[in-house]
Amino acid sequence: MTSVLRPPGRYAVIDGVELRTRVAGHDYVLVPGEDGDVRYEMDQLDDLLSVGVRARWRGGAVVVDKVDGDEVGFYTDDRELIEREGLFGDARDGWYGTAPVSELTDVTEIVASIHPRRRER
Repeated sequence: MTSVLRPPGRYAVIDGVELRTRVAGHDYVLVPGEDGDVRYEMDQLDDLLSVGVRARWRGGAVVVDKVDGDEVGFYTDDRELIEREGLFGDARDGWYGTAPVSELTDVTEIVASIHPRRRER
């Protein structure tokens, strides 16, 4: 069974289809294609989206930073969760862990347009 959780990151909307970008520059994005990256200028995009994912894991607040099949990577600053689960990290860089998608609750996807043309309106 594969996760239906959308990985966080940037998505170019091209002809109404959301495609995850590999790189987003000031005036272009690179989208992985069959023969390598395909460059799209900002003017070619319907929109450029930033997608973030927040959830709860074992009672603590986490921010998902990676989705790999049925597992997620996350970071947190929830002190109780950090101590209870023995997560790796430090006060400067944060604490990190992994978890099965099935253990996440209260999953919230935060989507915002970051297309320069949309911000100028």
